[in-house]
Amino acid sequence: MTPRDRASLERIIDCADAINAYVERGGPDWAGDSMAVDAIAKRLEEIGEQAKRISADTLGTMPEIDWGAVKGMRDVIAHDYLDVQIEAVIDVVRVDLADLRRAAIGAQSEG
Repeated sequence: MTPRDRASLERIIDCADAINAYVERGGPDWAGDSMAVDAIAKRLEEIGEQAKRISADTLGTMPEIDWGAVKGMRDVIAHDYLDVQIEAVIDVVRVDLADLRRAAIGAQSEG
């Protein structure tokens, strides 16, 4: 694993932790708070940006993650923010974020 890969994985973990903190602070109705949604979307954008910096070899050690979707979400948030579907953000936070965080931690410990 390259130093750049390691730094990007660390940033992904930091962003996931920040998202979890925003959700906790916002409570069960966080998705109705536009400020929380904006902050979470910005962190998801950063996760996608960091994923683009990670080598294919390192991404390949985490086949359980759909890295194309991670990077694609970044592109939508960055370039078509008004078209971002809140349901997609909610789904990523509730379904995918914990697995992504776990995979990044596991890859760091193996690399």
